[in-house]
Amino acid sequence: MKNVVSLKSLAKELNISVSTVSKSLNNSEEISAQTKERVKNLAKLRGYSPNPIAVRLQKQETMQIGVVIPSIENPFFASVLKGIDEIVSSSKYNIITFFSNESIQKEKECLDYFSKGNVDGILICIAEETNKKKTFDHIIDIKQRGIPLVLFDRIPMQPLGFDVVHINDYDSIVSAYEYLEEKGCKKIAFVSSIPTLIVGRLREDGYLSKAKNPVIIATEDLNELQQTLQKSLQNNAIDGLITADINATLLCNSAIQKQGLTYSKNISLIGYVNAAQNELSYPKISSIDQHPQEIGRQTASVLLQRLESKPDNAPVRDIILNTTLTIGDTSR
Repeated sequence: MKNVVSLKSLAKELNISVSTVSKSLNNSEEISAQTKERVKNLAKLRGYSPNPIAVRLQKQETMQIGVVIPSIENPFFASVLKGIDEIVSSSKYNIITFFSNESIQKEKECLDYFSKGNVDGILICIAEETNKKKTFDHIIDIKQRGIPLVLFDRIPMQPLGFDVVHINDYDSIVSAYEYLEEKGCKKIAFVSSIPTLIVGRLREDGYLSKAKNPVIIATEDLNELQQTLQKSLQNNAIDGLITADINATLLCNSAIQKQGLTYSKNISLIGYVNAAQNELSYPKISSIDQHPQEIGRQTASVLLQRLESKPDNAPVRDIILNTTLTIGDTSR
């Protein structure tokens, strides 16, 4: 078995104290240049490397960032996580990722684990259940513990005192509506499977700000949403659809094709959809691109800035990213 090279073994071989070895390796001004050189040369020769746990304890840092994602199944969050990793991997920190599975209890457990000295900072998108119950005490508690935290995507209506990164949900739907209106659509409906989520309500508000005679088809029950959508396409002179989320987008696309309607001729569709999936689909859906990787990059960057600025006196930041309307095959 290979002997582990330690500060103690280096000190014994050099016939100096462990403290002197440690200070030499950390370039302390208390130690002469000659002694530092002797210590470093032997450390290199013996293949010494610092114990990462000991280093973290000494610096009172874990070098870990905790991330809480609502769902492992949603490709949007996979892209956000990719953006987070892109930024964090170029820093001294590592990522620990937990999934709340849209459960407030699971979310509390994730934050409880992180808050027990296991991470230096936290990135979180709140769970659907947390959003519905509007219960944020477990998140506010993180602030009381002095742990930097950044919220992304689903942002509570009332400020919680944390940095936030999100898109312009309201304006994204306004832009989509104005585009369809400009292209001649007369009766534009709004379809959503996330009516109770914060982002869903903001997107619906954007639609309501433009629609003079609104037609809203919204429910979390996908079967019910599909049936209502089919009836609406049969009974109403709808010539435009704007969706709030990917499930609603896919259901609309399916319903339009089942009804035998022709894009651009009978109806137009603009919706939220995963960009990577959309590239492979036919027809290519006119989409509202949220730029999830950029959300991840910005979220991670904001947290790293918090962690590196000690003491942290910077004001709370509210970063709103613009979406992009990408016209595909499903609109005029």
